[in-house]
Formats: sequence, C-alpha cells, structure tokens
Amino acid sequence: MSLAGVVLGAPGVYLAPPAPQPRTATEPMDVAAFVGVTPRGPAYEPVSDPSLAGEGVGLAPSVAVPVDSWDEYQELFGGFDGPGLLPHAVAAYFAQGARRAYVVRIVRRVPRGRVERPPGCAHYRLPGGLALRSRNEGTWGNRLTIRLRFVPRALAARIRAGARLPRHAVPGAVVVPAPGSAVPVGALLRLRVPDRADALAVVARLERVPRPGTGGRDLVAVLDRVVAPPGDDDAAAAAVVELVEGELTVLDGDPAHPRREHFAGLGLQPAHPRFLPDVVRRESRLLAPPPGQPRGYEPAPDLGDWASGTPEVPGRDRWCFVREEDLFGGARGGDAEGTEGVEALLDVPEPASVVVPDLYAPAGGPARAEPASVPGSPDFRVCGETTARPPAPAPTGRDLRRLDGLALDPATPAGLEQVVRRQGRLVEVAERLGLVALLDVPPGLQAPQVLRWRSAFDSSYAAGYHPWLRTPGPDPAGPLEQLPPSAVAAGILARCELRAGISRGPANELAAGVVDVFDRVDEPAHGELHRAGVDVFRVEPGGVWLTGARTLSSEPRLRQLTTRRLLLMLQRAVRRQLAWTVFEPMGDALRAGLRRHLEQLLGDLADTGAFAGATPQESWFVDVGRPEADGPGRLLVRVGVAPSEPLEFLVLRVVLDAGGAIETDLDVGQERGVPT
Repeated sequence: MSLAGVVLGAPGVYLAPPAPQPRTATEPMDVAAFVGVTPRGPAYEPVSDPSLAGEGVGLAPSVAVPVDSWDEYQELFGGFDGPGLLPHAVAAYFAQGARRAYVVRIVRRVPRGRVERPPGCAHYRLPGGLALRSRNEGTWGNRLTIRLRFVPRALAARIRAGARLPRHAVPGAVVVPAPGSAVPVGALLRLRVPDRADALAVVARLERVPRPGTGGRDLVAVLDRVVAPPGDDDAAAAAVVELVEGELTVLDGDPAHPRREHFAGLGLQPAHPRFLPDVVRRESRLLAPPPGQPRGYEPAPDLGDWASGTPEVPGRDRWCFVREEDLFGGARGGDAEGTEGVEALLDVPEPASVVVPDLYAPAGGPARAEPASVPGSPDFRVCGETTARPPAPAPTGRDLRRLDGLALDPATPAGLEQVVRRQGRLVEVAERLGLVALLDVPPGLQAPQVLRWRSAFDSSYAAGYHPWLRTPGPDPAGPLEQLPPSAVAAGILARCELRAGISRGPANELAAGVVDVFDRVDEPAHGELHRAGVDVFRVEPGGVWLTGARTLSSEPRLRQLTTRRLLLMLQRAVRRQLAWTVFEPMGDALRAGLRRHLEQLLGDLADTGAFAGATPQESWFVDVGRPEADGPGRLLVRVGVAPSEPLEFLVLRVVLDAGGAIETDLDVGQERGVPT
C-alpha cells in the first residue's frame, strides 16, 4: 500500500513528503453559447431546484446543453429542417475548428400556474396503462415507435410452501434464491407450476428466515400473493421460477437522421432499482414519463409485447409563437420567470461568448451585391449598382415554418429600432453573465447606416460583425444560404485561441466554408467601419477573411477584443481557483499564497505574449493589502495588467529620388490608417 508517495510496510510512523501546492491556471475562453429556435431538443426539463424553473413544477423552459460536434448537435436538436438560423450558425461554428458549444433551445413560455406537463409533446399509451411522451415538444415526436418486450430468465430458486414469517403468514409466498442470485425488491417473477396456469408475483421485500432443520438462515424473497396451494409441497418443489425483465426499444423515424434507443433490465414496479419510468427519465433522449405515474404495471402471464406507433395526443410545433420575452425572460403580468432563453446560461461556467442567430427573423433576407465578372471571360459584363436580394419564397406551411413572433424588417426605421433594442438587451444580459455578445449588423445596411447602428452601443462586452455571409446549404446543388457573421466569428475566436492562446487576436483569419458576402465593403467604407469598431468580413484572394477584432466600446483601453477577453479570463480564474482562500486564517501565509498564485498565473500569460511589457515589472503588478485594513474579514487584492494590442497597421513608405536611389521607411502603429 502507498500513500502520497510513501510505501507502507511494517506498522509504524512514516514521514510523508509535503503535498505539492496547487497551481492557478488559465481558464479556457474558446467555448461559445448559441441561443435559438430548433425543431427539437431539450426544453421544459426537470431541475433539482424548483425555484430556478419559475413554473412552480420544477421544469426549466430552457436549458443549456453542451455539444462537441455538429453530429452531436444533429442528434439532439435536429438538422436544417427547422425555421431558424441556429443550425446554420452552429454548423459554421464547428466548421471553423471549434471544439465545444452550448446550445439553448428557445420555446414558447406558458403562463405561470397553467403548466401541468410540458406543452407540445406527443403522448403515447401502451397496454397495461403505461404512458410515455416525447422528450420535448414538436411534431418530430409523432414519428416514434415504442416497443416493450418482457424477457423471462430462469432463476436458480425454489418456492417454500407453508412458510410462516413475522408479519406475513401467506403459505407458499416465499421464494428462496440460490446464493449469488440477484432478486431485487420490486422484481416481477413468473412461477410455472406443473398442471397449473402460470402465475405472476412481485417481490414485496427481502428477509432472512430460519432454514428448517439446520439452524442457519436463508435470504428469501417474500412475494405479494399466493403462488402455490397450502401444503402442496410437491407442486412447490416442481415449480420453475423465472425473473421477468423489460426491454424497451424506441425508434425515431426521422428520414434525415434515424435514431434508436434500447434499455434492458427494466422493472415495472416503483420499488425496482430500474423502474421503467425512472430509467426513461434519466437516460432517454427521445422519451419521458408524464407526471404522476407512481403505480406499477404488470403484463399478462403469457408476456406478450406492448407496442405503440401512433400517438394518443400528437405533438405540436409552436415556434411561430416564440417572441422576444421567450429570449430574455423578464416576465410581466404573472408570466413565468427564471431560466428562459439567454438566462439559462447563468449557472454554466464554460461559455465566454454568446451568439443569438434567431434574435430576430429578417424579413425578405439580407441584400446582396452582384459579383464582378472577370474581364475577358464569357460572362463578362458591366456591373451595375448593388441590387436588393429578391424575397425568399414563402415556406411551406406558413403557420409552422415561419418565426412570426420574431419577424422584423431592419430596412424600415421601426424595424431597425426594434432590432437595436433587442441587441441592447442581449448586451445587458452578457455583461451581467460575464460573456461577450457577438452581434450581427442588420442585413442590407449601407456604410452610413451601419455607423448609425454602431452609435447605439458602447460596451466592451459586445462586438459587431458586418456583412452577412453566403455559404452552401444542406443541398450542395441548392442556392446559397444566408449566414449571420457572428457565428463564423465565434468559430474563428475558438480556432485562434486553441491554436495560439488568448493573446492571439481573432482577425486576418479565413472564414472556412464561406464563399461570398451579401454586401461588398469597399476600401473607404472599410476604413470608416474599422475605426468605429465594426469588424468586417471581406472577399480577398483565397476566400472571405475576417479583418478586425474590436469591441463596440468607446474606451480606447478596451477597444480590442483580446483585452476584454483577457480581463474576463483573469476574473474567472480568480473566482474559481482562489475560492480556497475563504475562511482561511488572515495572516502573512495567506497573503504570500495569494501573491504566489496570482504571479504564477500572470507569468503563464506573459509567456504567451498577453502583456505589452518586456519584464514582469512592466507587464503587471499584484498588491496584497493588510488583513483587516478594509474592514473585518476583508482582504483587498489589486491586480493591474498592461495587455498587449495586436498589430493592426503596417505602413511602408517608398521614395525614389532623381538619382535613382530608393529609400524605404517602415511605420507601425494602431491608429495611423487603414493599409491599402
């Protein structure tokens, strides 16, 4: 045996080496959260603290779910068949090289006091009274096929007829399993007695009883009913005992992504450790039990299968009724409060940025510019003025396919005002949660309009991206899809950090999978937008490139996105990794420990180029106050850093004099102009 590196031999006193001190490490900031509308996915999930649900029944309308790939997203939330832009955004995010995202499904809230069960779910009823529902709302639940088989397995056990037990005097109601046989309470047994009909019984409890003639004791299963005639020892001895367990198979007939679940070893009584409704509630992604099913179920003695392929109550899609309050919560007039929409990220520690591609549904789609043709090509022609994108055809089933409750037209003054107001609310929530909100400039705006949009924001917790992008859709032969640029920017953020750390500015990066932009930004407009803090995607040789990484803050020290993310990372590391200092005795040992941990963290960041200074003295300071100096039980620690800023401009001056000599002068800076 060894303990902390010490090999223990004979009894005695051993000296253990000191345990290594924990090291404060940097926190990852590459994970993004996505909030939007999907055709399926976790919603109205049970929560451990009913006060978080706000519906009075322990159900959270929105929950944040981690996904580590596009395939995992499809498994949980479906593909591109929904009405919103969320699947396109998540697919583009992972295409950039991101490793993880959190997804929050937006659903229509139900006023408080009226929620007895999650709305919009498909309900199924199997023989024997067993009821199940689709895990969450949507017409996807109407495609389920549910089958429950009862599998008997011979059990090494015998029936003891005429037994008498304390508090239980039912002759022939005791089964004695062989040593090592597992017969849990709540298990269903089938007893096959010669010349008699098969009988079913449930294990009511386990007891140790005296073994006749030996003085020993047997662990016996006490059944809930008579299974052999009193005194019929021959019938009891010849009986065969079978343990009956359920096997549940669920098939999802999604034509694009079929799913299958299988659960074995199920019991049909609440006392069973794998009671079917409990297992489904814990483990299934397709099914859940309706509320209020504490009773047990019992098949016929012939153990015929239970199956259902038609819902008793069909599931419904309710996305056309989703509205702004479902995105942000903030109930009014008695509506539900709590974990709606973006607020579901409150207790999720990983995400560092948030994207809401379905913050509004653009009416008519973004504008687009006609691509310039190459001179001399068969398609060469003179390009005219930028034209508006033709309206998209009305989707099939208008009441189900459109986000009517979120539809806004940013081309109108009233619509643009509403878009800006929603984005402002998102920034407020992001500041409260310690996230950076990645915003999309509304589609179809010209450069002066974009600058007016920009003037509505002043926060380092927000970054704005322009213009909207064009990417291939699910059908390679189909038309190009519109894509909010914030989704691609989130993926580029993740890619840059995973490759080079948090100090690497997410700019001058290629947007993978993007083939064009909806609005071409010329050089003069690019310069204006960059100086205003709007990050621009441009078509350059090799593809579409993100050319900026600034925030929407007017504070010069916080204009760089890397600076805000660095400060957020420091706050997270201090809050999460220095919690051990709470209730520590105040003294020099605590002060020295705090200084050591903080300097280790800052030194690691300096090694990645996060600070502007060449030495620690030029890069940061840590000032640990004196105990009780700021009041009883308080210790003030101040940390100052000098974040590095990315090189944005490289100006090369070339002078040719009359004698033919060439002089060059290299000028580097942050605000000297936009390179041409």
